Amino acid sequence: MEFCPRCGGLMIPVGREGGSVLLRCTRCGHTVSAQGGQLRDYTIVGATPEQERTITTLKVSEAKRRPIKSLEEWEQEREEYREVLQELLQEELEGVEE
Repeated sequence: MEFCPRCGGLMIPVGREGGSVLLRCTRCGHTVSAQGGQLRDYTIVGATPEQERTITTLKVSEAKRRPIKSLEEWEQEREEYREVLQELLQEELEGVEE
């Protein structure tokens, strides 16, 4: 494997030019032609036989649901928010500093 001389990013093969292979940096895009010994690191040996492949699956669990609030609970929360909002607005209008 080769790394970019400019930024240290991974150099990957992108094509051929004449008898050499071009390597391009994944970060900055710097391009270099690869030498003969470097190409050995980039060769693909072969595909995995189908019998040796492992199939994996993922089970997604269901999210826990919050209990449903009654109408009285909603009304109570609304009143609490309203009171807090009114207090904050009143303090802001009066210019009370903390």
